[in-house]
Amino acid sequence: MHIIQTTSDDVLEQTLSLFDMNLKLTLRYNSVLRGYQFDLFNIDKDCYITKNKGLSVGSPSLIEFNLPFVFVLDDKSGRGVNSISKEDFNNRMQIVIMSKDEWRESLRKF
Repeated sequence: MHIIQTTSDDVLEQTLSLFDMNLKLTLRYNSVLRGYQFDLFNIDKDCYITKNKGLSVGSPSLIEFNLPFVFVLDDKSGRGVNSISKEDFNNRMQIVIMSKDEWRESLRKF
């Protein structure tokens, strides 16, 4: 499992080496949706995995892709709700990257 802390910046970029892949993650704040959308670029294959994919608290993003992992937006406050303002991303939200097996196991705990 890998955790990415969010901030209230409009754009966040980060390179990651996960699951034997070198990836570039670009998060963009969408002021209409009051949430982040992301692009995920595979550096090794020089191609985008996805562009403008949304994130929602508790929902696995990328589950439909043939990838060994998912992204899950987590509300650290425990309320389990999406953001209501840009400032919520400063301290309350984080992105958890986990294997699909880890995600399935987390569902069994509920």
